[in-house]
Amino acid sequence: MFVNNGIKGNMTLILLSSLMDGEKYGYEITKEIARLTNDEILLKEGSLYPALHKLEKEGLTESFWQQQEPGKPGRKYYRITDNGRKTVEEERKKWSSFIGTMGRIIYGEQNS
Repeated sequence: MFVNNGIKGNMTLILLSSLMDGEKYGYEITKEIARLTNDEILLKEGSLYPALHKLEKEGLTESFWQQQEPGKPGRKYYRITDNGRKTVEEERKKWSSFIGTMGRIIYGEQNS
């Protein structure tokens, strides 16, 4: 199980990918990632929110507050920007290449 360890270098891609299908608030992002990874990746607030703020500062995401039902506090939602989408596409290409390369090394696969 990865609890923030080992994913720091991939946090940008993880978070941006989680926003590709729509805007989410922080807790929703953590639950979606946990669900998709069968609880192998569990993000903690101490790394999630600084990473989200960094993505926003870099122009890859933007945030907005949305009021909830009366008596409940508002939630800060995050959505991916066009630059964020471009970044995801670029990183996905790199990952596909990396996975193919590692497969050839680990399993001895040859290019056909």
